[in-house]
Amino acid sequence: MKKIITLVFALLILSCSSDNEENQDPIQNPTFSVALLLKRWSFDKVIFNGERFNYAHQPNCMRDEFTFANQPGQIRYYNELVFVNDICSTNGLFLEWKIKNDTISFYFGPQFVIDFKVISLTETKLIYSYYVDVNNDGIKDLITMESIPYL
Repeated sequence: MKKIITLVFALLILSCSSDNEENQDPIQNPTFSVALLLKRWSFDKVIFNGERFNYAHQPNCMRDEFTFANQPGQIRYYNELVFVNDICSTNGLFLEWKIKNDTISFYFGPQFVIDFKVISLTETKLIYSYYVDVNNDGIKDLITMESIPYL
């Protein structure tokens, strides 16, 4: 599943779309506390096709993680680090994020990448979902992720 998530992000970075929201406030009417979002998170659980299972971290490596930041030098900054093999090689992803209501939209420069719908956000858990065609059948599948603070 980890490889699928990494592949999805890589493929989505290459996708094109138009973004006419340049002049709008990048954080509009959030339905969750943005302050709770701004931290380092670790992937914990995955829900796919109705089944909930533990996220498959590489056993000899640190946990896969992502960070939301919004401070000088890291304005609306998203960083993801995934260990892709048992010798702890990594893939990194750096994106900009914007929020509208319950949706976090990610951009690579002006290119739209993906939307995450925030289902729940507390101090100790972030649950979000997104759609992606996991098995390349032309139908987008719903993935729900549960993450916990990286300690």
